[in-house]
Amino acid sequence: MTTVVLLGLGVVFPSPVGSAADADTAPPTAPADPRTSNLSCTGVTFSWSASADDVGVAFYDIYHDGQLMTSVPGTALSAELTVVPGATWGLYVNARDAAGNVSQASPTVTLTVPQCQADTEPPSTPTGVTATASGTTVTVRWSPATDNVGVTGYEVLRDGTQAGSTSGAATTSFTDSGLAANTRYRYQVRARDAQANRSAPSTAVAVTTGTSCATAICSVTKAATETDLPWGLTTLPDGQVLYGRRDAFEIVRLDPATGTKTVAGRMPGVAGTDGEGGVLGLAVATDFAADPWLYVMHTSATDNRVVRVRYTGGVLTGTPQVLLTGIPRNKYHNGGRLRFGPDGKLYISTGDGQNGEWAQDLSNLAGKVLRINRDGTIPSDNPFGTPVWSYGHRNPQGLAFDSQGRLWEQEFGNNVMDETNLIVRGGNYGWPRCEGTTGSCAEAGFIAPKRTYPVAEGSCSGIAVVRDALYIACLRGARLYRAEISGDSLTDVQQYLTGTYGRLRTVEPSADGGLWLTTSNYGDKDSIANNSNESIFKVELGR
Repeated sequence: MTTVVLLGLGVVFPSPVGSAADADTAPPTAPADPRTSNLSCTGVTFSWSASADDVGVAFYDIYHDGQLMTSVPGTALSAELTVVPGATWGLYVNARDAAGNVSQASPTVTLTVPQCQADTEPPSTPTGVTATASGTTVTVRWSPATDNVGVTGYEVLRDGTQAGSTSGAATTSFTDSGLAANTRYRYQVRARDAQANRSAPSTAVAVTTGTSCATAICSVTKAATETDLPWGLTTLPDGQVLYGRRDAFEIVRLDPATGTKTVAGRMPGVAGTDGEGGVLGLAVATDFAADPWLYVMHTSATDNRVVRVRYTGGVLTGTPQVLLTGIPRNKYHNGGRLRFGPDGKLYISTGDGQNGEWAQDLSNLAGKVLRINRDGTIPSDNPFGTPVWSYGHRNPQGLAFDSQGRLWEQEFGNNVMDETNLIVRGGNYGWPRCEGTTGSCAEAGFIAPKRTYPVAEGSCSGIAVVRDALYIACLRGARLYRAEISGDSLTDVQQYLTGTYGRLRTVEPSADGGLWLTTSNYGDKDSIANNSNESIFKVELGR
């Protein structure tokens, strides 16, 4: 039997158990030499070299960018995959044995799928464009354009510069928030198709904003730019911000007043995964000023783990204390968010490590929301006598508490829908039997999400609660959702910043009642020295 050791007070937690796991706990080696051939606009052959295993490889699981595409028997070393014309994907493969042990992922092969036919004809120019102001927010609407193949979205121009975009032919409105008061703006709309043909801009319409903010988002100001991916972020009692550079393994202090960035230290023992691993969630307790521990979740060479390190005099000091180890790691599905609850306990979101069955295994820390004391011990009122608080999660990356002390969670779906969940003690949220409301969701005990989102409009990561409004930052959907928390429901769901700043990763409350917002535009690959397009924004909120 393998063990997970809570090093805070030396508590030992067994993982995984059961007849299969007792007989075989060694995962296969990572598949090697991934490669593609026979690429067309609709399909590709994906091949790899065999993994080794002490018992034998039972399956190979094939993914693109964290989404499971298909599984093949362990005797197969290739698969015929269906692809999407024009898509750019990162393909990789994991090996899995009969006991459910999953290897680390193969290297990633980038695949750019050709179009099935050349298309040089742009869509028609949108007509019927109108713009109306409500305080410092403008709503632009238009009539649908046409195209010889199909319109895939629209781009909205403000004073000649793109202010945002929409996806899909049916979305014919856009909300532009955080504008200056008493200011005249000119808007145009242009349509685009799947091969990046763009129509001419529409006839311009002018609108003047009101004297003050009358909507949720009043202003958005760029506080800093980044060459690495800012993943975790937390606000200190003095208003200073600490955030992590995921792939550089550094903790950075940001002065909100000046935008000055200072490296507070580099986290030791961190390893990347050529995907979503690295320095992930950050959190501080409410008594940070008196007891200045910074809590960090990060990936190591063998697992994901939670540590704490002293932060004094503006720098990280001393050796980190390891609080929790043994959280399965992989290229994707590492979870990673940390949040202190009103009960003083530390809550941790963990991904399924690219093994969906682990999410249902109560002896495994993958695919869970965990709860521990701040010294790493297990609270006496945890439901299973372990760190596990809830289970049946795929890849949760958002945690936030509302004014009633209830925990909300944001979770990535595979290829159908994302979920916003209201977490209860001991709850089972269904993965992998159920994705959102699809699959075997009627099984006894599965807790339904409070809201779902199509993956194309979601792939949401961080969440924050301010004045009992839930804000949800989305990556593929490139937008910020806002929903009112009403009882145990989410109502009046609105979308902001759609396509304005690209992929949004993390949203956190600021000290002055607003939000911090980070981008993840490079994607989920090693971004060191490759990326100069990440930003940290300060958002002023209205109502």
